[in-house]
Amino acid sequence: MASLSIAGVWKLKAYSRRFLDTGEVRNDMLPHAYIIYTPGGHMMSVTVEENRPPPAGAVLTDEERIRLFTSIVSAYAGTYTVEGDTVTHDVEMSWNEAWTGTRQVRRFHLDGDTMTLETTPRTAGTDSREFINTLTWERVEALP
Repeated sequence: MASLSIAGVWKLKAYSRRFLDTGEVRNDMLPHAYIIYTPGGHMMSVTVEENRPPPAGAVLTDEERIRLFTSIVSAYAGTYTVEGDTVTHDVEMSWNEAWTGTRQVRRFHLDGDTMTLETTPRTAGTDSREFINTLTWERVEALP
């Protein structure tokens, strides 16, 4: 059973990335994101880059499809469990098939309708340096 304390619809308010080798903190990206936790233990998260231009018409060109796909930061769904200050997302489906079937572990802190999630150390893209993401969310809807 999931924790009712994080059940709700959350909208991203702040994002930062701290590199472990230097301590450098970057907060130059604020993607658009929502994460939903249901009282029954299901979750879904969608994160896209800010200011994604819409396609020109109803039928997408190959270039538009590529641009739209590459501007997805992450999108996945599955179930979640809470133990202490850790929430674990068991990914059942994902935009990045490498995440499907994985467990994404996050430390969290709640302060009223503000939740802070911190990732485990990771790498991404062409930069091989390890970093930790810190995401601050605002609850925009409580779920029973």
